[in-house]
Amino acid sequence: MSPNSGEPATPRAADPRGSWRAVIDIGTNSVLLLVARWRGQDIEIALDQATITRLGKGVAATGVLAPESIARTLEVLKQYRATAAQYGATPLAVTTEGVRLAKNRDEFLRPAAEVLGAPVRLLSGAEEAELSFRSVAQETGSAGPLRVLDIGGGSTELAVGEGEQLVSSVSHPIGAVRLYERFVSHDPPEPAEVAQIELEALDTFRRGQPLAAYPILTGLAGTVTTAAAMLRELPAYERDAVDATAFAYAQVRDLRDRAAQVTAAERCRLWPALDPARADVIVAGLTILVAAMQHCGATSLVVRDRGLRYALIERD
Repeated sequence: MSPNSGEPATPRAADPRGSWRAVIDIGTNSVLLLVARWRGQDIEIALDQATITRLGKGVAATGVLAPESIARTLEVLKQYRATAAQYGATPLAVTTEGVRLAKNRDEFLRPAAEVLGAPVRLLSGAEEAELSFRSVAQETGSAGPLRVLDIGGGSTELAVGEGEQLVSSVSHPIGAVRLYERFVSHDPPEPAEVAQIELEALDTFRRGQPLAAYPILTGLAGTVTTAAAMLRELPAYERDAVDATAFAYAQVRDLRDRAAQVTAAERCRLWPALDPARADVIVAGLTILVAAMQHCGATSLVVRDRGLRYALIERD
């Protein structure tokens, strides 16, 4: 998921290979735009862009979306609608946990619908987990076990299936922004703060979704893809250099421990692929990832630059 991707200068003409589709995923931390289309059994990506607006800043504690967070997000939606139009696509927009938590969600949803020219669909936690699972399962072609983890800003979805068949899924009320805001008050975080996040995440997984051990966990979304870029020591985020990579549990935990020992500013210097807007919450996100691997008995993390937006790209 590239934070900055090229855009065409002029609208695209009709293409015999099929129409471009656009999906906007409005998350607690990031707003994502995917422009893509299916070609047979493969998905062709024209643009996959992320912008951190932190729409859900403080919402877990206050139950309210802040006016400045709404304004930042609406501005990005204006840009995304214009970008999608250049591909001849009208975006389908969905939103997730940060808006689900908000008592004043209509103060965002109404102007967002005006900006986009269509209503924003508020997904349930179950829908979010199912779509995250499908985004990977539809491409694997495997009939074997598949566990998919999607760490968001406000919630974390863990889905379990066999091949393309979803068996069970849970949307857990833990996310990188949510746990950062709840537990962290120092930069770098104190060891006790990191330990509290890990304990809260592990306890939430265990109470909400008991699972037998399975060695492979597939991870999606910004925390996981950023972790891969950091582990590979990339000078900048590169989707192709991250997608389908695999890392051992010990590597993930070591990265979390190293990131937790330095300030947010120092993290950006040490790992230039880390978006500065994510630098404060990355330790919380990595700690959720560590806890999820423990809970699943996973010794290996497979990273996919995917997400629910991929499952919403319709076939012609």
